[in-house]
Amino acid sequence: MVEKMSTKRQLAYAAGAPGFASIDHVVGGMLLYYYLPPPGRGLVAQLPQETLLGPLTAFGIAMLIARTVDSVASPLIGHASDLSRSRFGHRRVFMLLGLLPMLTLPLLAYWPPSTVGGTINAVWLTGVLSCYYLFATMYTGPHGALVPEIAHSDEERARLTRLLALCAFPMGGLLMAWPRGIDWGREVGMAPTESMRTIVIVLALVALVLCSIPLFAIDEKRFTERAEPERLPLRESLASLLANRPFRIFLGAHLLFASAASLIFPVLPYMATVLLGRSEGFAFELSASLGLMIALGYAIVPRLLRHLRPKKILLISFSVYAIAAAALGMLVPSAPGEPRDALNLAIAFVSLGFIGLAIAGVSLLPNVLVGQLIDEDEARSGANRSALFLGVMRAFDKWAFGLSSAMIAFLFARFGNGPDNPLGVQLVGPIAAAFGLGAALMLTRFPEQRG
Repeated sequence: MVEKMSTKRQLAYAAGAPGFASIDHVVGGMLLYYYLPPPGRGLVAQLPQETLLGPLTAFGIAMLIARTVDSVASPLIGHASDLSRSRFGHRRVFMLLGLLPMLTLPLLAYWPPSTVGGTINAVWLTGVLSCYYLFATMYTGPHGALVPEIAHSDEERARLTRLLALCAFPMGGLLMAWPRGIDWGREVGMAPTESMRTIVIVLALVALVLCSIPLFAIDEKRFTERAEPERLPLRESLASLLANRPFRIFLGAHLLFASAASLIFPVLPYMATVLLGRSEGFAFELSASLGLMIALGYAIVPRLLRHLRPKKILLISFSVYAIAAAALGMLVPSAPGEPRDALNLAIAFVSLGFIGLAIAGVSLLPNVLVGQLIDEDEARSGANRSALFLGVMRAFDKWAFGLSSAMIAFLFARFGNGPDNPLGVQLVGPIAAAFGLGAALMLTRFPEQRG
């Protein structure tokens, strides 16, 4: 009989979430600013910024190639994890293999071979990111696949997902402060490049500790409910999943919103410096307004779930996000003391606050909907394919992140990312809004299950 995990063990399992958030922020939150900094901030661009292949820049090409490798690896690793009969646990064995490479590879991106940028740095970045995403998937995919195996109802899954989010939230607040590290570095005589390298080393050490804890907390023989593993070849299994119409609809909505959400976070330092005329450290204040409202949303969403179905809450969240992101397009370059400054600040803080509320709903509820689909599939087929479901979902996440990174790089190259040419930064919000609205429209077609 499957044992129920204690709260202490659930917290230990959830420690992996802030751990992975730490190392992933090194890539997803900081790398763009390191490689494509705005002019006059003391950082040297590590890559050429002109478009090279249609709308793609060197940074965009590197991210798309790496994310393509990642998206291919995600279902492969998920399928292998579903099939595994390792005595160490069919999820834990993959987490263990991925852990150390996942933590060390991102650091290499901050020591490119050329100090003046160029093709060699583009090749270096592509290789490092491709390997990082491969090993990160080996850890995060099986870790996420444990959720429907540990929790067995919509309510339990929502509660466990909320616990993961709450554990990651304090770390998210600290990660939002990374631009302050550049300001503090300047105060003690450190160059911005040196400051950023110091930050990424500290984050990797923190991630090592936190990501190791779940490996000791989860005894899969005791705590997971596992059906007979899938025995279909991967190609047939994928075809079976993608023939599932509700899953395809969910994936479409998920892809659009993941693209929308991943457009906003990387541009906050540009918003602070280019549009609001302040230092990088002011991005922390912007992030704080977003983060505080995410925390409020974590308190509100579980209560809403008692009265509203997950689909309806997600639709509200997507719509709120679209409206708030569109408002960011009204920001114009200004500086403290100038007539436009007060209005700019009001737009930025209010919009980011509502974006935070929306993200809270979106971060808590997709696992509930996917859990419904996994249960239905298992009841029909008798096979456990939770890691494959989540692997395909993560693959779409990765395409979204690659697409958004390439889009930001293109906007900066085509329209500018400095005070004299700010349009590339200004367009990010409206484009994110369009993706958010598309996600809401797609989700209206999802046939939600009851239970």
